[in-house]
Amino acid sequence: MSNRINDKIAQIDKILSEIENGEVSIEEISDKYKSAINLVNEVESDLDNISNEIEIVSRDFSQY
Repeated sequence: MSNRINDKIAQIDKILSEIENGEVSIEEISDKYKSAINLVNEVESDLDNISNEIEIVSRDFSQY
């Protein structure tokens, strides 16, 4: 899962870099920004899932 998270973060960085460097037309900025926000939300969800999995494993491990 971490590779997917890293890929999403790389996509976010690419989008932000394109916007900051003026590589995106004014018309495209809104769509690019929305894409970046969607990716941020996906990364946040992925990290929450990982955190929950770690919590479950930790709880299971502490029973032994």
